[in-house]
Amino acid sequence: MASRVGSAGLFSISAPFGFLSLAFWANRMQTLYYLLYLPSVLAEPVMIGLILLAAGCSHLNILMIARCFAWKETPGGYLGIVRTLGTAVSFLFLLAGLFAVLMKGIVLMMGYVDIVHHILFPALHATLFGILLLCACVYLARLGMEKTIRFAIVAFVGTIWVTFLYVPFAFSPAAEYRHLLPLLPEHMPQGIWQAFLTVWAAFSGPEYMLALPKEAVDAKKLKTALIAANAFTAFEYIFFFVICLTFYGSDYLQRQDLPIADLIRYIQLPFAERLEMILIPAYAISFVYVVAILLLYAAGAIQCLARSRLSAGRAPLWLAFLMMLLLTWMAGRWIWPDEWKAKEWITWLSWLDASTYTVLPFGFFLLGWITIRRKWRVRHAGGSK
Repeated sequence: MASRVGSAGLFSISAPFGFLSLAFWANRMQTLYYLLYLPSVLAEPVMIGLILLAAGCSHLNILMIARCFAWKETPGGYLGIVRTLGTAVSFLFLLAGLFAVLMKGIVLMMGYVDIVHHILFPALHATLFGILLLCACVYLARLGMEKTIRFAIVAFVGTIWVTFLYVPFAFSPAAEYRHLLPLLPEHMPQGIWQAFLTVWAAFSGPEYMLALPKEAVDAKKLKTALIAANAFTAFEYIFFFVICLTFYGSDYLQRQDLPIADLIRYIQLPFAERLEMILIPAYAISFVYVVAILLLYAAGAIQCLARSRLSAGRAPLWLAFLMMLLLTWMAGRWIWPDEWKAKEWITWLSWLDASTYTVLPFGFFLLGWITIRRKWRVRHAGGSK
């Protein structure tokens, strides 16, 4: 990815991103897919504390990410990573990053296709629909990194209104608030560490900002935006978890694959029916937005790996699109028709997101801290002489 604002190509950025673009980008990256199935993974009222714990740990990561942009010593963009890690390590880093964004994009794409197939159109050809959705993603990504990231405002506004339709469930006569007890049981439920891994992965997403050039982000504005996004993400997770727990109950909630999506069928309005025909397509805006971002990151990795062998135009983006197109076709043909394999891939995505959200902020923070210490020692030694 380009190392300065205003560089040519897909990744040119004319001005630093604003508060809303950064906050909404982080929130959509965090809540996009995990929100739909996270309540069934938790299922116990004590897990509300687990969400708060993960949110607190995520806050520490956000402070490290903001500090990385505030320090001049931390690597910024591709050239900064090469200077810090060296060419060979940077090559392996880019390969790992390319694999990560392609895998995440495929799981998100096929996950949304599975929701549409499960609720709206059981006879839908899943692979073909996934390919069409991917075409919409590359159509957005071709506008470049700056315009795509700023599209976060549209993606957020286009889907956040759905949350308000779930508010009546909190005051419904069918809501059983006894399911929220006990908040502190005598014995912790089994698999709590695996549940924490999923919740921790559900807060991932802000680490992708570390690939942006420093001039594209104001450190103070970034810190405020990420704190606000993280807090709102925690609120969304707790809100939807409480809604699902009081509606389904703990035992039945564990047997639901997509409790949030299934709840749409129970929303009743006096002026509209079959709201799932409106609400589920509305989620496509956020899915297209996030996968478009991932396509641009994949294109950036390909361009850096190819160095001068690829032009700075849209050729890397089309290559990333073809790679994801092929992988989406393979996933739709051989993986997603098998429910067990699909769940395995979702589990692997959780491990991947949890790993990147743990390693990248701490790694960049550590590199910056070590560089600062080295410069301080050199200056101190020179002063002594």
